[in-house]
Parts: sequence; C-alpha cells; structure tokens
Amino acid sequence: MKRSIGIEVGTNFIRAVMLSKLRGKIKIIKSLQEPWNWKDSQDLPVSLKEILVKGKPAVYLSVPKSLTFFRKASFPFKNRKKILLALPYELEETLSLPAEQLNFDFYVMERSERLPRTLLSLRTRRVKQFHETEIMAIAIPREITKKILTPFEKIGIKISSLESAAISLFNCYFLSLTMKKGNFFILYLSSDEALLNVVKDGLLVDARAIKYQNAIEQEIFYAGKAFFRQESEGIFLAGEENPSLENKLKEKLNLPIIHPNLKSISSLNPEFSLAFALAMRGFIRFPLRVDLRERDKVTFPGRKTILIFSLAMILVLLLLPFFNLKQKEKEHQCLKEEMRKISQSIFPLPQGTSLPVAELKKRLQLSDEGSEEITLLLKKEKSPLESLKRFSALIPQNLKIEVQTMSLDRRKIGVSANLSSLKEIDQLKEILEKSPYFEEIKFGETRLNKEKGTIEFSLNLKIR
Repeated sequence: MKRSIGIEVGTNFIRAVMLSKLRGKIKIIKSLQEPWNWKDSQDLPVSLKEILVKGKPAVYLSVPKSLTFFRKASFPFKNRKKILLALPYELEETLSLPAEQLNFDFYVMERSERLPRTLLSLRTRRVKQFHETEIMAIAIPREITKKILTPFEKIGIKISSLESAAISLFNCYFLSLTMKKGNFFILYLSSDEALLNVVKDGLLVDARAIKYQNAIEQEIFYAGKAFFRQESEGIFLAGEENPSLENKLKEKLNLPIIHPNLKSISSLNPEFSLAFALAMRGFIRFPLRVDLRERDKVTFPGRKTILIFSLAMILVLLLLPFFNLKQKEKEHQCLKEEMRKISQSIFPLPQGTSLPVAELKKRLQLSDEGSEEITLLLKKEKSPLESLKRFSALIPQNLKIEVQTMSLDRRKIGVSANLSSLKEIDQLKEILEKSPYFEEIKFGETRLNKEKGTIEFSLNLKIR
C-alpha cells in the first residue's frame, strides 16, 4: 500500500491529509488541523508526529504565499540548469534579500521565437531567430525553510518537496472536474488569509495573499483589469465555506462561482484543501512541480575541462581505426594460415583428387582457429576453397600431378607442381582452357628435375 501525506503550513495553523492507494483506489486515512506557529514552535503537534513516524509516508509540504516571492523573467535558452544558475543574477535587483540567502525554482510559462532587430542584422539582411523562454521564478528565504523543516528533521522525516501555497492551489484546480481553460480566478479561503491565483489562458500568471480586512472583491477587480482584456470566466472558490463572501462576490463582480467536484477521485468525499492536493502529488503528476528546498549548487564544467575532454575524444577517434586495422590484419593472417594448412591437406597427392564437400567441411570443423570463417567461405560460389575444389576436379586420374606449393588470394590461385613430361603439361593446359571457370591461365617457366625425372612448372589461375 502506497501512502502519501500533504501538509499545509499556515501562518498560525498546520493542516495534514494522509492518503493511501490500493488497487487503484485512493482513500483518506487521516485528516487533521492543529494550531501551530512555525516562527516559535520547535516541535510538531503530537497528533501529526504520530502519523508521520508510524506510516513513513512520502511528505509534501507547502508554505504560505506571503513567505515567497514571485517574479517573471525571460532567458534566451531553455536549459533548466542554465536557468537555475542565472536566476539569482537576473532577479537580484528586484528582490529585497541578497540572492545567496534565497532558494529558487521556476516553472516555464511560454517559449517563443523572436526576431532581433539590430542595425547589423538590417545592414547585412541576416535576421536570425532565437528562442526566448519566459518563466515564473519563485524564491523563499533560506532562513524560513530552515525553521519550517527543522521540526521534521528532528523526528527523522525527509520532505519530498517544498512549494508555495500558490502552486498547491493551482494544482488543486487541476484536480477539479470543473476545470476550464481560459481566464479565471482561483480563490482559496483559509482561517487567517485568502489566497488569489490569476490564471490566463490556462497559465498561472500571478498570485496574491490577501488579508481579510482588505476588500477581496476589489483585489479581484483590479487583477482582472491588469491581466485580462476581456471578462474572466468565473471564480473557482475553494477552502473554508464563507457564504456571505460568496454572495458579495456574485453581487459586486457579477462572475459565476465554481465549486470543486472531486467525488470521482477518492472513495470518500474529501475536504478540498491544499493539504489534499499536496497528498495527491504522491499518485498523479501535476502541471506545476516546484521545489523550494535548498539544492546542491549548479555547476558547469570549465573551459579547461571541456578542452581536455575534447582532446581525449579526438585522440580516441584517431587511434580507434589503428587498433581496428591491427585486429583485421591479425584475423586475415589467421585466415590465410588456416587456408594454407587445409589446402596442403587436400592437395599433397601425386594425382588429382577431388574431396567431397562434406569431407571438406568435416576437415574444416576439426581445425582450430579461424575454422568458422573458412566454413562460411565454402558457402560462397567463388570462394578460394571452392576454386581449389573445382581445380582438383578438372584433373583426370591418369594425369600424375604432384603439387609442391599452392597460394590462394581471393580470385587467384598459384600452383607449383611436377608432371612426368611436357606432353602432360600441354594436356593440363588444354583441360584448363576448356573450363569456363577460369578467366586467365598462365604457365610459368618449366625445368627438368634430374633427381626425380619430372618436369617442374608454375601455374597462375584467375577466376572469373
């Protein structure tokens, strides 16, 4: 059974929802809300400790929107590591704290192609497109994350992710069956403040934390004027019930109110809260995944490292063919040696002899190194061994030929042999010339071997 717990940290409360998933069904195991002030409390509530230590679930945490900063930025590249590395320098002037005291993350809002209009491009008539990635950056002071996470670390609980409540709220809307694409507001009511998300064309473009003493309807009205050219499609209302506020929004803004519908997601009818949406992160993939925990420093290899690596790769590429050539040469020598041994075993006879192919294969299989390659050669119509077989078959039994040496080279056969007379040499020449298998037949110098009383000659054959 897989378990997941979502924990919503408020300014003066902490809410948790634990879910389990078994055979595709999601159930709520535990739901609780306790008073808790993250600024002063060093320990978690006892009831929360019990379910954390006992179940050992995956823990997803959100912090109030008022503790985080949202800033828009754009970069001429889309590599995530590069953007994370550049974010502190890009946003440093717009933040109230030094960049080294903040944790950053972001989500991509839009990728577009733009045309630079410079004097150089106009003069040379070269207009190059470049990609621009628009992002929403989110930052949180490291001191705050340390205070919030310390009570969890004390009891040995590792947080799977830490995000702003605004991100959790947008993911809440993603869970709803009433989800629409377009321009609308997402309003979440908690015990201490309201959270307003502005969604334009299905993208989260702004988030605001609103105190209840302020007029919420005015905040929504001005946000609509700032971001929407036309009227929004409505207000997605979640969190604690507030009928009087709901009626006021309908009267003053004249916008439809949309309530969440989650009955098909869980076997129970859950309380729709940020904690519930956070717990669902253990089972589904949300459109926005932001993690504000302190991460390892993003670094890139320096020029020296890249240069050394490049030189090493070039050296490997240069030497690789050399080693491959040596291996091929070794295999070729082995093959030639094997063929020489086999040819000597086939043609040491004083007369022409033709071994059956089956017997030839049998001999090849009994040989050692290179026998597989030689066996494959037998299957080719014009292989050297097939040529030897045909040459042997052409020689009649009454022609007493004694082969001394023989060489094979693809389409060429070289033979040094003895015959009893010049007449037999002419007879052999006539037989070979009648064969359609040989393209060229050359007899070399002949001489008399006085000891044996035979005629020595050389013969070179070229296969068609």
